[in-house]
Amino acid sequence: MILSAFTVLHLWRQRGVPVWNSLWAEDGRVFLSDAIRNFPGTFFDQNGGYVHVVPRLIAGVVAALPVTDAAAGMAVGSGAVIALIAGFVYLASSEILRSRIARLGLALAVVVLPVPGSELLANTTNLHFYLLFACFWALVWQSETPLAVGSRGLVVLATALSDPLSALFLPLALVAPIARRTIPALAVTGLFLAGLAAQFALMTGGARPERNWGFRLGALPEIFSLRVAGGLLVGDRFLGDAWAAYGRGFAYGALLLVTGLIAALLFRSDRRTAAFTLISVGYAGLFFCVQLFGRGSGGMDPDWHGFQLNGARYILLPFLLMVGVILALLDAAPEGRGGAAWRWGRRAGLVWLAALLAVNYSVRSDRSRGPQWDRELAGARSICDAKRTNSTSVLVAPAPPRVWFATIPCKRL
Repeated sequence: MILSAFTVLHLWRQRGVPVWNSLWAEDGRVFLSDAIRNFPGTFFDQNGGYVHVVPRLIAGVVAALPVTDAAAGMAVGSGAVIALIAGFVYLASSEILRSRIARLGLALAVVVLPVPGSELLANTTNLHFYLLFACFWALVWQSETPLAVGSRGLVVLATALSDPLSALFLPLALVAPIARRTIPALAVTGLFLAGLAAQFALMTGGARPERNWGFRLGALPEIFSLRVAGGLLVGDRFLGDAWAAYGRGFAYGALLLVTGLIAALLFRSDRRTAAFTLISVGYAGLFFCVQLFGRGSGGMDPDWHGFQLNGARYILLPFLLMVGVILALLDAAPEGRGGAAWRWGRRAGLVWLAALLAVNYSVRSDRSRGPQWDRELAGARSICDAKRTNSTSVLVAPAPPRVWFATIPCKRL
């Protein structure tokens, strides 16, 4: 019931053309088209230079449905995976976040991400960025019950087979088997290593990932300050207004505020929470820098093209890691003197998170304008009838300078 509610909560966010009547670019052109054409033969094909097992699985299931239901199937499939990730994070964070309400807040931040840009709603193409966050928690969580080990193993395997950058978690993955020397710990790490080995083996000889934009090293602190720290304060809804009004003053002011808050809370935290904080902050910075170095910073650099919400996928993991840090520090209530003030601080933190999620719930993006899947299919049927071709191209999402089409056999229409 809760997972169904999470799925609906995620799917309902987009205003304009709903996500269940539209397709994200690669969802149509790559994953759905390939699954309809030859699902087994394209299952390990690369997109963007690496293998995406989770989107391929979803597309394979959707390909068995009537093509009229394809957009809804892809949206529901991706929304369901995000809901499952949120549920997993709720369980996996129990060793760090003691209170249920803090864990629920973190899970809701996954489902109702307040910094989605135009690319992180109900599409399978970008699920691997959510999976990276789940993988982090799968490796932090040390429970060895059968349910925990099974779910942790499934998460790390799915992530490794969907994003090669999950290799950055290798130090985290190796700590548990070395320290604990138990079969469950070895099993989880073994699945992670097997997934990475398969990913890199399948990548061999294929096209390498390319930069989408130019790269400027000096832009990284500014982008992180604006998009991650600024996002923690106001989310995407008011980020452009804050930049237009205050520019770098807002960006670096947000970074100082967030850093100061974490430092103040860290000073009074226990060793376990402090270690978690340092690991999380380190990985937030590492993934942010590595991802932008690989794909380029230009599309997110306000000095190059003005303020835009491009590249939100590279903000997702650092943002959620920072949310987890703040919740963990607030949740680690000290004993004795100052406990009352700490309780009020915890409540204020939860109110902040609730307000951030609520204000940024409703989203309008490029996809909100369509095209609508049902209308495009009607046009495709007319083309098939008039030209008597074997297949036709169905417009998915125009994204200048590229226009995306799904290739659908006429017999499926």
